[in-house]
Amino acid sequence: MLVIDTNVLVAATIEETDNGSLARTFLDEQENLVTTLLSVMEFRTVLTKKKQFKQNRVEELIDGLFDRMDVYGPETGDLIEAYRLQEETLLYPIDCILFATAHGADGTLVTFDSELIENGAVSPEEFVG
Repeated sequence: MLVIDTNVLVAATIEETDNGSLARTFLDEQENLVTTLLSVMEFRTVLTKKKQFKQNRVEELIDGLFDRMDVYGPETGDLIEAYRLQEETLLYPIDCILFATAHGADGTLVTFDSELIENGAVSPEEFVG
């Protein structure tokens, strides 16, 4: 199972020149994709506040995410694991929660974030080809 980070969803949605095409190809080619409730919430915020999308359009996009993939929420054990991971890596708390949630679901976190990739996540580029 592949757990999709917010930056992959945003890149595919706003058609970023660097990562947008790669993100769209990755999402189109892969099956068994999931994301987290935290990523969906961050997706909403980034699109409405930073990218100036109308909120009703963002809610339509989120409905499409829910139709396309399962959305996981962190469980108590994931939060404990995230705390341990944050102590080790000093990654941002939300990133640790995403890692722990992916791990708890026997999944791999897929992201464009180089710091997360250095700590065990995988780039969408690894799956496209």
